[in-house]
Amino acid sequence: HTHTHTHREPTDRNMANCRQEDGKIERPGGEGKSGLDDGIQCANACGKEGTKRCSGCKVVFYCGVACQKAHWQRGRHKAACAQARGQCAAAVVITGPTKPMQAATNTIAVQNLMPVCIICLDVGDAPPIQSGCGCRGDAGLAHVDCRAEACAHRARGGIRDGWLSCGTCHQLYTGRMKLGLAETLWSIHQDGDEQSQERQWAAGVLAAALNDQGRCAESEAICREVRAVHRRMEQPDHRHVLSAARLLANALHDQGKHAEAEGLYREVLGAQRQELGRNDPATLGTVMNLANVAYAQGKLDEALAQYEDLRAIQERVLGADHLDTMTTTFNISATLSAQGKFGEAEMLLRKVLELQQRVLGKEHPAALTTTYCLCIVLFELSKDREAEIRCRDLLSAQQRLHGPDHPLTENASWLLDGMRTFDNEHTQPGSKLRDKHQSREGKGSVEIESSICSTTNYDGNDAAVPRR
Repeated sequence: HTHTHTHREPTDRNMANCRQEDGKIERPGGEGKSGLDDGIQCANACGKEGTKRCSGCKVVFYCGVACQKAHWQRGRHKAACAQARGQCAAAVVITGPTKPMQAATNTIAVQNLMPVCIICLDVGDAPPIQSGCGCRGDAGLAHVDCRAEACAHRARGGIRDGWLSCGTCHQLYTGRMKLGLAETLWSIHQDGDEQSQERQWAAGVLAAALNDQGRCAESEAICREVRAVHRRMEQPDHRHVLSAARLLANALHDQGKHAEAEGLYREVLGAQRQELGRNDPATLGTVMNLANVAYAQGKLDEALAQYEDLRAIQERVLGADHLDTMTTTFNISATLSAQGKFGEAEMLLRKVLELQQRVLGKEHPAALTTTYCLCIVLFELSKDREAEIRCRDLLSAQQRLHGPDHPLTENASWLLDGMRTFDNEHTQPGSKLRDKHQSREGKGSVEIESSICSTTNYDGNDAAVPRR
């Protein structure tokens, strides 16, 4: 995850206070004075410091969303933004011989159009990736190395949650960023004392990240190793014992080893109810995992009853719009779909998706999972046009977030291909993709059931954090 940064003059942040004239770059306040000396002011002239850059022109800065929206309309930045983007694009087109300063100016224009890391404000040799949290668009782009350096700095101050969640939106990292940070964290602690809490915690973070990426066997091996260390310890920390059991159960469940997973979940649930209480979010998360086991074993009526009971508690304790409640609602919709009740499933999926997109963003993994399942339900209901449009957008988002070889990307690709090549005349209603799935050898499930949400994120204690 190492990268080097290309040298640029001036930097992106200084560029906000620069103007381009006759092929030259000038800074306000005279030659040699940086725009950072007095801080960059919000473009809406509110008097505050501008800390967030416009993702369109990448020239002006704002103190927050409110000023950005106000300046977009009343400040007429909408037109200026489009003009600035056009000028940068025009600067790329160079014909005939160019002077060194002209070449430098065009290089800056090109780089100013490229997405940059929000921490180092540079492109680097390797482009930044999405953090998979709740930060939208360019605001979520960062290098893994830069994130890791920031996390290590916060950890030295006693704040280690930075390895798990974004300090801006406070949502958990997901996807490649989550895995990259987990691997970096493990590289820091793997050579330490095997019985140290920091090493056990780092191992749990890596196990959770690997399981999220579909590398369940690797996750299982790490969890079994941690549990073996616990058995050798005279007085292991009970929180880490429970965490290792829960993470192992997740890995086993995702590999189809449901009986062993169920036993571990019940072990964790008993301890959580005693120590945290029946209504603690972590306890409720394990209840959801047990319902998932029932679902995976084909006990759909039992699973549906457990999900509905759980949702009633979550609505009372957490609220109807809480993300944990929405996760349970999503699982209810998946169960209804498995029972062939596609109309009811569609209604719930649209409700969940609207909340997820509003709170987390359209390309958050949770929203993409819901979109995937909605595509299947829409297609089964013969709403083919909407299903294909959504699936095409889904595939593009999965490729950006996970890469082309991730199982979720492959599933989206196969689903889109199945929609395009499907023969409506020779299939019974409600079994369109299920019939086609039977001929898909060795590629994993494309059924909506495969997207049932579990609790795999790791917080370092005995609490289970529901997958968003």
